[in-house]
Amino acid sequence: MAPSPLDGTHLRAARDEDSDSLVALVAAAYAEHPGCVLDLPGVDHDLVAPATEAAARGGRWWVLERDGRIVGSIGTGPLHPDGVLELKRCYLDVGLRGRGMATRLITRVETHASALGATAVELWSDSRFTAAHHRYTSLGYQHTGRTRELHDPSETTEHHFRKELAPDDAVEPIHLDGPYGEEEVVARALPDGNTLRGRADGTTYSLEVDHAWRPRRVTVWSNGTTAILTSDGHGRWWVDGEPVEELTGCTDAALSLSPTAVQFPIRRLGLQTGETVEVRLAMLPHPLGPALDTPARFGRTGVRSYRQHLEGVDIDIEVDEHGLPVIVGDAWRRRELPEG
Repeated sequence: MAPSPLDGTHLRAARDEDSDSLVALVAAAYAEHPGCVLDLPGVDHDLVAPATEAAARGGRWWVLERDGRIVGSIGTGPLHPDGVLELKRCYLDVGLRGRGMATRLITRVETHASALGATAVELWSDSRFTAAHHRYTSLGYQHTGRTRELHDPSETTEHHFRKELAPDDAVEPIHLDGPYGEEEVVARALPDGNTLRGRADGTTYSLEVDHAWRPRRVTVWSNGTTAILTSDGHGRWWVDGEPVEELTGCTDAALSLSPTAVQFPIRRLGLQTGETVEVRLAMLPHPLGPALDTPARFGRTGVRSYRQHLEGVDIDIEVDEHGLPVIVGDAWRRRELPEG
């Protein structure tokens, strides 16, 4: 039996040490088109530290690895308030093209976007990349007619493509009653992580974590104000793309408005009753203000029960089979909606 083009391939999150390999991949793709050259540290500056760049902008970046060599790349920008997610840095080694691998990469972004609640995916592509344009249109992307000039050494003109996504409402929300009234929360699995979207007291929020339940992005919309916190999952944080030194070392994100983020640190606990984990929360207050570095401790007290020690207070927590809160101290309690 002939080997599958997927044999030996692995799609994983990009790391900063992938820089040289990504530079080589992109440079080879550019070299296929006369006049197209790398612009470092200009337009292509994100290739220098890809994981850091993706974390700072609040997006994601994955690489396709085969036999220890990077042979593909795909990434995203952040989810915009209008519900649009930008597909970025889609490249594939020439030896793997025409075998469905590009579709696999693009589908990763669309699945990710849908779970985040995006209504559309957009992208900008060099006017010389006509083969890529055919791939995008075959997958349902529409050329909008918009163009932009990058004013780079390659004199690049980019074309704009967009694909509408069908609404994804297959997951039923849960409802909590708490000190700010009723809260509605939707939990969704991402291709390599999870997301929570909720609203309460005139505030809407979105929390994103990676496959290890480490924070990636927190967005809060409240009274016409938007707060965006992003993290690399290893203790570095950014606000609107700028480093926030006072949050360095924070392991998790949390909201004063909602207890739903408690599931992220407790997911890292072992299964034995009595096990504890010390965390540092980047806590966004309600009403909205700058995030504060807030130490906390979580301990397992039963199969689905935990105790949180926060600011000198012990809070007992019960969760459901999905890790979502059912009872949090005396403040929050799951609302059971009537059937029908």
